[in-house]
Amino acid sequence: MKDEMAVCQSGLHLPVSRVLVQILKAYLPEPPFIPSAVTLNFRDPQYSAETGGFHPVEIRLTHQTGGWYFDYITDFSYSGHPWPELEKEIDFCWSQGYIWYAMGGDLDEEEGEALFELWQRNFIQYCRMKIYTVTLHTGN
Repeated sequence: MKDEMAVCQSGLHLPVSRVLVQILKAYLPEPPFIPSAVTLNFRDPQYSAETGGFHPVEIRLTHQTGGWYFDYITDFSYSGHPWPELEKEIDFCWSQGYIWYAMGGDLDEEEGEALFELWQRNFIQYCRMKIYTVTLHTGN
């Protein structure tokens, strides 16, 4: 993977930090086996509806000529009562060109960038704290 990760699918441009890119690069497959897509699942093994914890995050990247590209980043949380279910709370989707937040629906570019910057800072810090167990899934 190149030092830079393009973030330009469907016209969505977010301020992705080099630190986030470095975190993701640590989990990506290296040649000769490069799948067309990977999904990284970041999970706090202690997270539950009863006790809370750090939200699960799913990041999908696609491989194209020139490197890896963001497809989506989804942050999940438990929602509902009396039987909570894991649901999308935040969704940044490059391939479909939208940013969505459970408390506000679709966000415009300015609100979306602000939410992404906040989310990204928190996610990076949680990774530095070694909160997550990470699994990699390959394929389309």
